[in-house]
Amino acid sequence: MPDAAGVYVISQQANPVPIYIGLIAEKRGLRGRISKFHRSAINGLGNHAGGRTYHRLFGADVSGLSLRYHQVEDFKFAASLVHAYVAYVERRLIWEHVEEHGALPVCNSE
Repeated sequence: MPDAAGVYVISQQANPVPIYIGLIAEKRGLRGRISKFHRSAINGLGNHAGGRTYHRLFGADVSGLSLRYHQVEDFKFAASLVHAYVAYVERRLIWEHVEEHGALPVCNSE
């Protein structure tokens, strides 16, 4: 897992429809953010709302999850624009999910 800003998509291996789409804009962020999702998904606590929602809906078993991510590297714009870029990518993926499935991914609240 890279230490980079980016967007990540979590699915269940048995059903490839995304259950959570998230972002992190910090340079060393993906590794830490995914770790926070994992901890919150297992124990239902912590500061990752998507992980807490996963725990509430599916329980503590995270063994069947898969992860895809897009990391920001060689960003051609100013570093101050990284958040705008990852926010755009995340929102676009979420909206494409809404268009296809008629709802947010089940662990996203907005």
